[in-house]
Amino acid sequence: MTKKILFFPFFALLILLFSCQKVPKNLEGFELEEGFKLEKVASEPLIVDPVDLEFNENGDAMVLEMPGYPMEDKQSRLLILKDKNADGVYDSSMVFAENLGLADSFMPYKKGVLVASPPYLLQLHDDNQDYRVDKIDTLMGGFTKENLQHNYNGLTYGIDNWIYAANGGNDGKPYWWGDKTTAIDLRGQDLRFNLETHQMERLGASSGGFGLGMDEFGRFYETHNLTHISHLVFPDRYLKGRRILSENTLQNISDHEENGLARIYPIGEQEDRVNHPEQSGYFSGSCGITYYGGGALGEKYNNTVWVADVVLNLIHVDKIKAKGASFTASRILEKKDFLASTDRAFRPVNMSVGPDGGMYVIDIHRKVIEHPEWIPDEIEKTLDLNAGKNQGRIYKISLENGGKSFEFQQFKTTEGLLNALENPNQWVRNTAQRLLMEKQLSNESLVGLRNLLKSDNDFARLHAFWILSNSGEITANEVELGLNDKNASIRENVLKISEGFINKSESVLNKVMALLIDSEPRIRMQAALSLSTLPENHPFYKEKQVFILKALAKTAQQTNDEWNVAAITLAAQNKSAELFALIAKEKQPNAQLLASLALNTFGGTDEFILVLKTLQNSNLSDKEKAFVVKQLTQNIEKIDGKLIENQLISLENSANLDLLKELAAIRQKLKLSPAPQFLKYSNEAAQNVLNASLLDSLRIQYLALLDFVPYAQKSTILYECLKNSQPLKLQENALRQLSNYRDKEIGKKVVAMWKDLSPQTRRFASDLLLYIESNHDALLTGLENGTINIGEMNFDLERRRTLLWWTDNEDTKRRAKKLFSDSGVSNRQAAMDKMKPALSLSGDALKGEKVFSNTCANCHKYGNIGNEVGPVLTEISRKSKATILHEILDPNSAVDPKYINHNLETKSGAIHTGIIANETDKSVTIHKIGGEKVTINKSDIKTFRSMGTSLMMEGFENAISKQEMADLLEFLQKGGKK
Repeated sequence: MTKKILFFPFFALLILLFSCQKVPKNLEGFELEEGFKLEKVASEPLIVDPVDLEFNENGDAMVLEMPGYPMEDKQSRLLILKDKNADGVYDSSMVFAENLGLADSFMPYKKGVLVASPPYLLQLHDDNQDYRVDKIDTLMGGFTKENLQHNYNGLTYGIDNWIYAANGGNDGKPYWWGDKTTAIDLRGQDLRFNLETHQMERLGASSGGFGLGMDEFGRFYETHNLTHISHLVFPDRYLKGRRILSENTLQNISDHEENGLARIYPIGEQEDRVNHPEQSGYFSGSCGITYYGGGALGEKYNNTVWVADVVLNLIHVDKIKAKGASFTASRILEKKDFLASTDRAFRPVNMSVGPDGGMYVIDIHRKVIEHPEWIPDEIEKTLDLNAGKNQGRIYKISLENGGKSFEFQQFKTTEGLLNALENPNQWVRNTAQRLLMEKQLSNESLVGLRNLLKSDNDFARLHAFWILSNSGEITANEVELGLNDKNASIRENVLKISEGFINKSESVLNKVMALLIDSEPRIRMQAALSLSTLPENHPFYKEKQVFILKALAKTAQQTNDEWNVAAITLAAQNKSAELFALIAKEKQPNAQLLASLALNTFGGTDEFILVLKTLQNSNLSDKEKAFVVKQLTQNIEKIDGKLIENQLISLENSANLDLLKELAAIRQKLKLSPAPQFLKYSNEAAQNVLNASLLDSLRIQYLALLDFVPYAQKSTILYECLKNSQPLKLQENALRQLSNYRDKEIGKKVVAMWKDLSPQTRRFASDLLLYIESNHDALLTGLENGTINIGEMNFDLERRRTLLWWTDNEDTKRRAKKLFSDSGVSNRQAAMDKMKPALSLSGDALKGEKVFSNTCANCHKYGNIGNEVGPVLTEISRKSKATILHEILDPNSAVDPKYINHNLETKSGAIHTGIIANETDKSVTIHKIGGEKVTINKSDIKTFRSMGTSLMMEGFENAISKQEMADLLEFLQKGGKK
């Protein structure tokens, strides 16, 4: 592969100096956390369209420009910035390399850089460091080249000497250049690769986002749009094709979600959202996730992860704390974010921690940041997608009275590199490790590293262990030393290193097993994972098998979360049934662990019988036994049904309905006759499901038995279960059974019952109608004739496109286009047009408060004003004025189901109208206009129907003038302030 490179002469070695220049704490248009300062250190025309910033070992600031986003019309290039007058602001730049395709990420490597340029991984050589690229090597190919924001990115040097990359949720089949037989199928996972050993492997489920954050101890954090912070609890390499109860090992660790979204706090008047206006004020464009390891922003900001929201022009910071074997992320500031801007073109796409400990923010600076794929066509025509191109900024965040410089000359000597491993700055330590690994370690280096193994500095010990391990110089005795380290995170890392020793050092193996009962859950998890790498055919494993199983049984008695459960299961390898038998005998066995082991029982009939026999004699409840059997059922292809039937009978003799159902599933898969007990209950199910005198939980169990009954024989019962007089869980489970069938009658029946469905049930019913194509005709008919109010379907962009784009049925597309467009739902365009001039008028917030009090406060609350019947509007300023106007004038275009108006008539003739404040299986609470709440027992209800519309009535444009609307919008945006 040939790349055209543009070279520039470089006349002197670049040394960056970081000064304490006096600048305003806040640049205009920005709000920054108290005690910090924000400096603009680079901007156009020096740089344009930056997406990544890295510092090399000489202190050079290198910036990757990506002017081709999102149109793919220009190639990326790599710059070097210079600060000639040492005032902390870059004043010149030079092109290091251009024509880099659509490169989106890079990292320093061996006197040059690695560049992620999909579909390639490139190495740019500058061997004599004269800032002239000597050559370009293509190291890998085969990466997916699709939506630019999801191409592989986030190149990160790991402390284990592997290089990590986010894969944006893509597939792709990367291979070592020149040998396509080495390709691996990423299957939507991230990856890591080792350029020294030519190894490559899937890392784990990809979040699908831009950026990858690595903490000091090699743990990874990811981000993607709505889910702003996820943690990869452990990598895919430990699974080796085995299954765990969790879908994957990527866990959303945010503890500040509201209905699946994390609230953030943009400032200034907000723009219209080109899609998903309901996401205003919540993470929807998270990217650039970065772990702060700079050690220069104060203790409060150590162990924090920073995430940008490129749509809402801000940076959010979370504190990371241990939670079981994983972590939790808690917002560090309440009701505000660390950095926010009123400049709607401020688009922070990435961040980087510098050698001085400052956090550098990369601002691509675009008026429109959304990829055209996710902008409705009608709106896209009104936008200039190129606005902001040829602009770009880099900001530096540091303490107001802080700032540290680093002497890069330290990297020139072995002594300096070893000393750098003790530096509080993660960038300094990682760079020193990389430089040590890039050359043959001298005796001096080895002696120095071994001395650091006993250092009081935790980071020095950590890096010394990894450098010695990566170089093949570490000994078994040194591994044992690390396994005894006082710092749990170092024990965790040395456990990973121990995987190269447990098959040749009995003492190391014994120490790993001893750590199965460590006081730290994460250490217990890693000990089990590391133990799982000992091959079953190895003499050590055969010799130690009994001891390993006993050690795993002992760790099973600890307090274990889902990740400990997964790790213990993986450590059991092919002895899942034997470990199951040991654990099930305990007085209080862990049902989740037993289910996980059952899921991994592959050994055949004898193991299957062992599990069933042990399960029967365990202290688990029938519900827990049912869960275990459900997992066991997934691996019965090799089972001889006749040989296990006696064991099934023994369990069935005392089983409740939950367990009988799961045992019936085994019989069905093995083509065994149904058990007499199951037949008895199954015959009774049709009547007992609707028997209101039975416990609700028992009725739900009977309904579950109907899973085995054909649709035609149970349909009448399922529709009867949907009535709003039935228990809510019964309604929900009936809908779930209906979703398993594709009979067109189902959609028609559900639509016919729509207004009588409970509010909670309509949420599930709307998905059944929308996402099962056989129901589309019924759904569209219901919308066309008004049986279903269009606002009740929550037609966000993706839900609209399900009918407009993502179906092959042309008639469905045609009918959907008559109801709404790709840009949204609008029932009252004339009213919108009439009041639109209010958006151009200057509003008075104090007058707007009076308008609110007179016209809105009966149903809405803003601060201390009004009644909480409809949505509380205190934080509605997160939405644009145009969006608020649309919601006021067209309240039925998109209605949260909990604010749908209902009409309830009691048997005594009383009529109540309002929204459902609460619904249980026994009663309904109606919240009326004015704030009154009335609770009615369901046994007293004659009729209970949705009116299909918002409690807020249409026609508000006739109640106030355009100026009053402008005042009201100003108040809602800014509160009672002028």
